[in-house]
Amino acid sequence: MNHSTHNAEDNQIVNIINGLTGLWNNRAMIHDGDPSLDIAFDMNKEDFKDNLLPFHTHPDWLAADVELRRKVLSYGWIIYNEKTIQIESKLITPVCDLIIDAELPGTQNDVIQHAISQALVDEAFHTLMAVKSVNIVYRERGLKRVKLPKFELIHRLDKMLGDCQTNDDKKLVRLAVACASETLITDYLGSLSKDDMLQPLCYKTVEAHAADEWSHSSVFSYTMAEIFSKLSEQQKSLYLGVLPKAVQAFGDDELDVWERVLEAIDFPKYKVIIEDCRARNRNAINVDIQGISKLLNSLGIDESNMRNIAA
Repeated sequence: MNHSTHNAEDNQIVNIINGLTGLWNNRAMIHDGDPSLDIAFDMNKEDFKDNLLPFHTHPDWLAADVELRRKVLSYGWIIYNEKTIQIESKLITPVCDLIIDAELPGTQNDVIQHAISQALVDEAFHTLMAVKSVNIVYRERGLKRVKLPKFELIHRLDKMLGDCQTNDDKKLVRLAVACASETLITDYLGSLSKDDMLQPLCYKTVEAHAADEWSHSSVFSYTMAEIFSKLSEQQKSLYLGVLPKAVQAFGDDELDVWERVLEAIDFPKYKVIIEDCRARNRNAINVDIQGISKLLNSLGIDESNMRNIAA
């Protein structure tokens, strides 16, 4: 590829990102305000979907008291949002900071920094919504507060960072995990945002979050395309090698987290339930990897690489 062609492609990518920034004033949900302020809590509606629980088909779960199961569904909402909070604060925000500070190749560009700054504002708003909705459910349901352990995606990131040899490698690992998360989270959120049979607070909060993430998926994919074009072959290999690990960790069924919750509320036979799920290791929440396909395409990676990502 000659230099002039490469510059044309770079300009096209930056122009697309610039177009996305122009939509922010009308698109960003922060401009509509906190949805929890206008929604009454409905005590008669469930806070989470049964089929998103990693043990929803287990006979001891199905045999449990209905009210106890409803309590667990409320904790399901709390876990769902606590995971969102950890992703936003420990994964996405640090990478946004790296890009804004031009710490990554190809990010010394005001359009990219503008777009990522907008995304950072959105992520802070998502964290606010998640924190508030967790506290509302705790309060309205009168639930015991449970300190949750790290989620698998954060645990896996910490391990990969510990294995890095240089600070530049750490930045690329953070970038890969954040990009995977931003492209996967849309479908993760979509499973709740379209279900109006749930608690209005819950599905409306997720609906607002999901609306922003549709745009973020494009912003991060195109920003990554600009960064990727500036990486060495070794750096590209490191980045692409992290993606499958991030996908796997994102879709983890979080049994350590669920064990902490079920133990705290003294759920009958919780050890059997958790151990059976671990033994089967087939009940992880499915991950729709369509977003990763879009990310790879934006990087010019052949579609056949999806086999490696999905493995």
